[in-house]
Amino acid sequence: MEPTNDAAPQGGAPIDIVQIPAPAGEAISTRDAARSLASFRLKAREGEHESKHEPKQAQDEGRPATHAEAVPPADESARASAQADAAPPIQPEATGETTESVEPPAEQAPIEPPRSWTKEARERFASLPRETQEYLASREQDRDREVRRSQNEAAEQRKVMETERQKAEQARVQYETALPTMLATLYQQQAGDFPDVKSIIDVERLAREDWPRYVLWDAQQKRIASAQQELASTAQRQDQERQVRLDEFIKREQGLFIEKVPEIADPTQRSKLERSALGMLHELGFSDQELGDLYRGRADLSLHDHRLQMLIRDGIRFRDAQKAAKEASTKPVPPVQRPGVAQPRGAAQDAVVQNLTKRLDQTGNLKDAARLLAERRKAAR
Repeated sequence: MEPTNDAAPQGGAPIDIVQIPAPAGEAISTRDAARSLASFRLKAREGEHESKHEPKQAQDEGRPATHAEAVPPADESARASAQADAAPPIQPEATGETTESVEPPAEQAPIEPPRSWTKEARERFASLPRETQEYLASREQDRDREVRRSQNEAAEQRKVMETERQKAEQARVQYETALPTMLATLYQQQAGDFPDVKSIIDVERLAREDWPRYVLWDAQQKRIASAQQELASTAQRQDQERQVRLDEFIKREQGLFIEKVPEIADPTQRSKLERSALGMLHELGFSDQELGDLYRGRADLSLHDHRLQMLIRDGIRFRDAQKAAKEASTKPVPPVQRPGVAQPRGAAQDAVVQNLTKRLDQTGNLKDAARLLAERRKAAR
């Protein structure tokens, strides 16, 4: 459809406004638009000229001359190009069109690789195309969300299971605690219901003479046997749990002892210490049976035991002797005198103390420590 303008400056005749179609789907520049307009104007003028002066050959044949026969294509293209170059450029304001400046796309932020990946994987991730990076990052995020969801569900299940386990453990402890009382009650009930049954002969007589009563007695016997079996199983399981706890305690305490006394890690030193400890404990009054039960966790040793108190007393004396020996070593040594010269008072006692101190440092015996302590007290008087 071609729009028309009825406002004619002269004669009142309408003037056609021709639209020149642009190439579809393409943006043309100002120079290309000028060339297209010049080519269109040239074709229009040549069409008017051919309509006035038709070629002679066309008149002889009795057919109109076409535009392609009148103007050679090569001359037409050259002429249109020359007029387009000579034509002034078309400004955007004159055509009423606006041109938009095309800005380069903003640089996108880099995609960080997953934190759980190794250094080599991160470097490989940086060399991948952005589309691949986005896909991998999205997949990792989905995997992390699924892992977190699974972990939360597992944590909730563990809480529920722990609560149920605690309830079951409490019920088991209550039942095992009540087992001895229940067994004693069954014994009392049987003695009250069957006071005349005291031996196997009474049982046989009861079975012959009063078999309904014998059936009741047999049922009570089975209940008592079941309770006894459960009590025995409970005791066995408790012993096993106690042994496990004892093994863990021994392992932990041995590690702490080696940490406090590193030289005990040497098998030779450890064997020597064990022999000395065994002899000392025998001197204090411990028997081999008691020491074996204490070692296996089958017996308890109270702090009120006089043998343990004696052991603590000897340890205190040894520490006091070591402390006194360290303090004595810091005191100035009396000068050495020539033979025949009278020594000052107390010099012999100091020499004895020094000798005992050296001996105690070498042996570490409790008897040497006690003797050193006694000599020091004597020298202080």
